[in-house]
Amino acid sequence: MFIIKRPLCLAALGLALVLLCLPADLWIKDPPAERERPPVLTGIICHMEPDGMTVWLTDTNYPDTGIILVSFEAETSFSIGNTILLENNYKIREPETPSNPGQFDARLYYQTKGIGLLCYAREAELVRDDVRPLSQLLYELQKAFSDRIRRLFPEDKSGVLEAMLLGNKTDLEAETRSLYQKSGMSHLLAISGLHVSVFGMSLYRFLRKIGGSLRLSGTAALLAVLLYGGLTGMGTSTCRAVVMFILLMAGEMLGKSYDMLTALAFGAILLLIRQPLYVRSASFLLSFGAVLGIGLIFPVLKMLFLPKKRNLAKRVEPLLLSLSIQMMTLPVLEYFYNEIPLYGILLNLVVIPLMTVVMFAGILALAVSFLSVGAAQAPVFLCTVILELYERLGSFSLGLPGAVFTCGQPRMWQMAAYYIGLAGFLICRYRIGEQKKRRLGRIGDPDLREEEAQKAEPHRRLRQTGSAVGLAMLVVFLTLRLHSGLRLVMLDVGQGDGIYLRTAAGTTILIDGGSTSVTKVGTYRILPFLKTEGVGELDYVVVTHTDEDHISGIKELIEAAGEPGGLRIGTLLLSGRSLEEDKGQRLVEKARENGIAVGRIERGAVLQDDSARLICLHPDAGTGYTDVNVASVVLALSYGDFSVLLTGDLEEAGEQEILEREQKNSEKVWPPDGFTILKAGHHGSKTSSSEAWLGKVKPRLTLISCGKDNSYGHPHKEALERLEAAGSKILQTTECGAIIVESNGKNFQVHAFRKILLTIFQNQ
Repeated sequence: MFIIKRPLCLAALGLALVLLCLPADLWIKDPPAERERPPVLTGIICHMEPDGMTVWLTDTNYPDTGIILVSFEAETSFSIGNTILLENNYKIREPETPSNPGQFDARLYYQTKGIGLLCYAREAELVRDDVRPLSQLLYELQKAFSDRIRRLFPEDKSGVLEAMLLGNKTDLEAETRSLYQKSGMSHLLAISGLHVSVFGMSLYRFLRKIGGSLRLSGTAALLAVLLYGGLTGMGTSTCRAVVMFILLMAGEMLGKSYDMLTALAFGAILLLIRQPLYVRSASFLLSFGAVLGIGLIFPVLKMLFLPKKRNLAKRVEPLLLSLSIQMMTLPVLEYFYNEIPLYGILLNLVVIPLMTVVMFAGILALAVSFLSVGAAQAPVFLCTVILELYERLGSFSLGLPGAVFTCGQPRMWQMAAYYIGLAGFLICRYRIGEQKKRRLGRIGDPDLREEEAQKAEPHRRLRQTGSAVGLAMLVVFLTLRLHSGLRLVMLDVGQGDGIYLRTAAGTTILIDGGSTSVTKVGTYRILPFLKTEGVGELDYVVVTHTDEDHISGIKELIEAAGEPGGLRIGTLLLSGRSLEEDKGQRLVEKARENGIAVGRIERGAVLQDDSARLICLHPDAGTGYTDVNVASVVLALSYGDFSVLLTGDLEEAGEQEILEREQKNSEKVWPPDGFTILKAGHHGSKTSSSEAWLGKVKPRLTLISCGKDNSYGHPHKEALERLEAAGSKILQTTECGAIIVESNGKNFQVHAFRKILLTIFQNQ
């Protein structure tokens, strides 16, 4: 059919599927072990970031490493092509691999760019002053244009325009980036096919209009597009657009027809041969998926849903185009970003047409400013007004009910089934369309042909309804997340604690969330994990105590709750002691500012739903504690025969207090056979998990959260020995990454995110 007739499309599809099935490690370069690394680093600068503080080194003295990304403390005076040397004043490390679900895979991201190591240095020595003229010229031009944009435009708009026109996101404010992403306009901040096609085709048509020959106009447009691509960094989507534009111009100049899908397939094959890891890149999949949606789905939706009236059709056609792109890219968006801006389709109907105006006005402002800054103010004003409109529309859409749907990450089988179902729908509709064309083509009389077409019109509404229902069912199937049983996840937050709990009834609870070894742990580890789980709202956040390694990420989540379309938090729970401390009071104040209810949790407090019960065993409301760790909140979770004891930073003195209360029969929640799982107190410190405590708890499995090579020596050897003597299995986040526990109330199984581990525990 539509693909079979295009062998290059079949080849591209086959290549992509094969590369997806093969392990990514085949193309990932393993850097040399630390002991094998040379004492100095030398290499040739092959690329420089616009800020002048980051350079890419190739042909280094590190064998089989690929490019090394070097970041300096200040702007450097080097040029592309220079050979530099770093000695004694640099640190080098590998990009981080994810240790939690949803965490950004920095290693795969950098390896896709050919970068194997990251380096941080104060300064470097120039060894050879060779320069690559074209690359250096493009770098200087981009830098000059960035400086010009910053001088011409307001500070809050210049970063956006730099990203849109030059692909430079260095000056883009985090708040603005978040607004564009959550509202569904983030594609405007990337140099894409829209930019390249608008720029190239406009130049080509202008040259033809003023009398330029076909070959001269086409060649000039090709060169301009290549230079523009080089100027903006030639990202994945830009490469795709440049290849397709080259084929389009070649077809124009040679008098050959241009087929968009074949050109797309050719571009995909070129990029995948150059870098097979692109097949796992969100930018690659979204860029090619968007064009594929236009080429495959858009004609079918037009055939089905485009009104017969011309005026109405002009209004509906952009909506169908946006829907086509959304249908093709939806699984990719859900998999990588785990949330859907529900009003994004409607918003893009307004912002995309205006993007052409922004681009031309921005380019005009830059060009005119070199002649007269005053004369450039008119296009500057036009750009500023449109960008302000973008932000206001984005903010307005995020303020609407249900603006952002946190869908979670779909399973691979769901994505495969979705695309198979979509392909089946398209094949069916294309066959029906071809049969209709052949049937009408056999009727020679135009009047009879029109009469035959009118006979089929009453069935059109039925076909529209059936198709709409079928496509809607596909979307629902893709976004469906079925949960059963209880799920507990100890996140790898480095030196700190963070435990997520979802009961069988759907109640979601975060118990602590902080780290002293991972910067912005809430933003980069906890929040991405929650999105992956499909959690748009946490019912409860429990703070066991106010040490930074337990609350630093919670503070970030509370800030996020105040942002439009951000995570929602129902109730923040702290102990009485925490509420009296300065840190606790600041946390409470910030929570209330962002509309979060605040409650007290102490011994005897119960959180319960239809499936599970969480009881607070400690601290006692009537006791004054001098040690913050002794006053940690201790929670007992029960779900059928399955039980978990969560101990915060509890140490031996607190353990003894709980045991004494239990001996007086004041505690009615202690399982007679002990707890199924123990979360080790205070990261497995020497002064926690005492023999008396373990003798009463009797854990079958103990979970320990701590940072690799931490300065506290956690977990301590003596604590581990006591746990082993008690007959408990031990899992640590340093070895396993996130530890995922699932239970049906009788048995439970344990998964480790970063380690091949699946342990199933049967009820004894």
